[in-house]
Amino acid sequence: MQSKSGFNLSWLKPDVHSLAFKFGLSICVLIIISMSTLAGFLLYHQSSQNQRFMNDFGQIIVKQLAASAKEPLFAQQYQELDILSKNVSIDHNVISTAIFSHTGEKIVSNGQLPPDNEIQFTEPFYTLGQTWRFDYQKEPVLIVHTSPISFNQVVAGYALVVFSQDSLYQQLKQQLVMMLSTAIVLLLIVMLAGLYLGQVLSKPISTLANVAKNMQAGKQPSVPVERRNDELGKLLDSINAMGEGLVQKDHVESMMSKFLSKDVAQKIINKIETVELAGEQVEATVLFADIVGFTSISEKISPEQVQQLLNEYYGYFNACARFYFGSVDKFIGDCVMVVFGAPDADDKHQFHAIACALLMQELAKQLNQRRQSQGLYPIELRIGINSGNMLAGILGSSARMEYTVVGDAVNLASRLCSEAEGAEVIIQQSLYQQVHSDYPMQVTEGKTIRVRGKEEPVQIFKVESIQHPYPVVMSNLIADILAKKID
Repeated sequence: MQSKSGFNLSWLKPDVHSLAFKFGLSICVLIIISMSTLAGFLLYHQSSQNQRFMNDFGQIIVKQLAASAKEPLFAQQYQELDILSKNVSIDHNVISTAIFSHTGEKIVSNGQLPPDNEIQFTEPFYTLGQTWRFDYQKEPVLIVHTSPISFNQVVAGYALVVFSQDSLYQQLKQQLVMMLSTAIVLLLIVMLAGLYLGQVLSKPISTLANVAKNMQAGKQPSVPVERRNDELGKLLDSINAMGEGLVQKDHVESMMSKFLSKDVAQKIINKIETVELAGEQVEATVLFADIVGFTSISEKISPEQVQQLLNEYYGYFNACARFYFGSVDKFIGDCVMVVFGAPDADDKHQFHAIACALLMQELAKQLNQRRQSQGLYPIELRIGINSGNMLAGILGSSARMEYTVVGDAVNLASRLCSEAEGAEVIIQQSLYQQVHSDYPMQVTEGKTIRVRGKEEPVQIFKVESIQHPYPVVMSNLIADILAKKID
């Protein structure tokens, strides 16, 4: 059968007894089964991942609520407990929150809670902050997360957060519809292609099926040693090149998460096709932390010990930055540059930067106690912090790019770091005035310095301490970092 243009369309009406038809039909069945299995696995895997994410998110929220409520509960500051409970309820996935006493008596609550007979405060159920499900008026299905509020192994009460599963179910429903629609279209295309390929490529088609199977399994396709000069040979070469590209792409994506923070890596991946070199103006805070006397220290130890020392402290810096929503921009020798308020906006970036600096200093102090007990020399940090308007974005040329922030505010932060002595945190007067009203600080007024490019001198302050809303959490974080529970 031929079309009016003379193109052979006999493959659309094949001989059902021919080998080509059977071979093509076999390929269609194989691909259909493989695609169905893959689709089912992906849907199950995505469902499990989403469920695990919701559970982990709930565990984090309820544990944060329990940690935040610790001091107000022991101090019987019920108004502050009510504020904490309401703040958690802002999230659209949170249906209700509550804080109970150690006897199970409700102290504060927001939203409609599950029936009292559904809540049992017994050990060891709440020790690990586990979850259970219950039908709440049939729809929606909710998950209750709980965690004990304890201090020195004394349980003073319990925190409870109820999450809705609606958003999770809606997402799974959309994914199922998308997968089914895509599968139907692909199956129709595959069936027609299988009939055609079975007609004209009945013998070498097994080679193509094996290559496609390897790609489907996530392996780099292995093209047979035999070389072909026809169209099939070119197709096999293209598949081989594409497979190598996919393998390299997976390696690049996995390595990016090791060299960049999660937020920055995701930003670069999202703009990989349309990278904007202009950047954007942001209001952010930059922290520079430097190891005092590192040059003299490196002269006394081997290069391997220098590398080990830097990697150890890089890990500490990164843990402190992550706790206060900062991103490690870069490591410059023995110096680290941390950005708060970019790439993700943070309305408390100034406070978070100062609190992070004090956390670094306290961590360094406790590390020095450990180092001295081991007969090692102490390591002191000097830190400079500055806040202001700066340019943030993927900057560079077409051959070399990086995500960073630049501007006069960044340069001043570096200068303040150089003005600091060991174990000091230096800020300028304007930053002190902006933060002190909300988070009172104890500072020592320092000297006035002149900065190149600025007409007016800059008054600097040495930060001794800052009023932290949750000091116990900060102490626990240092203990976890030293115990290498956080990296």
